[in-house]
Amino acid sequence: MTATKLFSGFSRQEYERRIAQVRTTMAERGGDLLLVDQIDNMAYLFGYAHSGARYQAALLPLVGSPVLIVRRSDLLAARDKSWVSEFVAYEEYDDEVEYVARAISGFAPKELLVEGDSNFLTVQRMEKLRAQLSDLKISDFSGVMWEQRLIKSPEEIGCLARASAIADAAIMSGINAVGVGKSERDPACATYATAIELGADNGRVAVFGYGSTVANMHGRLGDRTMEAGELYFIEAVPQVFGYSARIARPIALAHASEKFQHIAERLVAIQDRQIAAMVPGAVSGVVDRICREAVLKEGLKSHFPQVTGYTLGFHAVPRTSDHTRIFMPNETWKIEAGMVFHIIVYAEGIPFSETVHVTESGPRRLTQTNRELFVR
Repeated sequence: MTATKLFSGFSRQEYERRIAQVRTTMAERGGDLLLVDQIDNMAYLFGYAHSGARYQAALLPLVGSPVLIVRRSDLLAARDKSWVSEFVAYEEYDDEVEYVARAISGFAPKELLVEGDSNFLTVQRMEKLRAQLSDLKISDFSGVMWEQRLIKSPEEIGCLARASAIADAAIMSGINAVGVGKSERDPACATYATAIELGADNGRVAVFGYGSTVANMHGRLGDRTMEAGELYFIEAVPQVFGYSARIARPIALAHASEKFQHIAERLVAIQDRQIAAMVPGAVSGVVDRICREAVLKEGLKSHFPQVTGYTLGFHAVPRTSDHTRIFMPNETWKIEAGMVFHIIVYAEGIPFSETVHVTESGPRRLTQTNRELFVR
């Protein structure tokens, strides 16, 4: 039996399924050509994710073969990663938007659809395209692929499950590197080493906090020496073929005070109830309030502006998180089987978070590390 050829970790059949879904919506919108330039969506549809250093794009016709417009220095990588067979390559000194405009004209479309919410289709680039395609109708296709990506396929779940296993191993390596008298950078080194060794393919595999930075879930490493009684946290965010799992755990240095132990135990209990409520059909705002209202009622936080969860999946620059769906008290969207979320709560520098996959029978944690305040 011949093995299925993979493109950036996925089968050709997986890409064909994704393309067919997008084309269905294109037809419904009346567009016969789609310009894709958000890196996340280029990877999702075509298997090619670039660095973002220069503008690159893809053109997907309603019927026929797509074309990737890439800079020539990335052409080999694009051919290697993507299932697409047709490419337009520009040189470093070329105007890439002009190349995109000429490629669009080559399709002679009646209506061009664009990602109006793309981070890469800037106002300047859009104006240049309009000037060069003055007779072409251009319509917005914002949100379509983000919505489509909410429901993960079995192949995508496989990537997220592998990333979750890496996250579990990496965070335990980091936890075991925490200790009085050590540098706050030692756990970072251990976390990164394990994640990369086990197959993480992203450069930023974790976030750390120690000392004053534990109050900020997006803190940065310093050069302090760890002292008894203080807190440290690790949030591991490894990716496999761009798909990110996430998990956060707190660590107390040498001993944990009764206060810290109490906060940790209550956060875990409250979040466990929230996760248990994540069943298909559940309303997001209701699920959010299970956590939010209990945390505030028990005085674990005096102010709670943060989300308690958000979409997980493929991540690329410049978006480090996907907030297509978020858990806030005023949200009314419903949870569906196949969705995957990062569920997170923290107070007083003590965070707990999980990667949660919603199945037909309910939620399952893809991350499995013990839910406790570790002491090292």
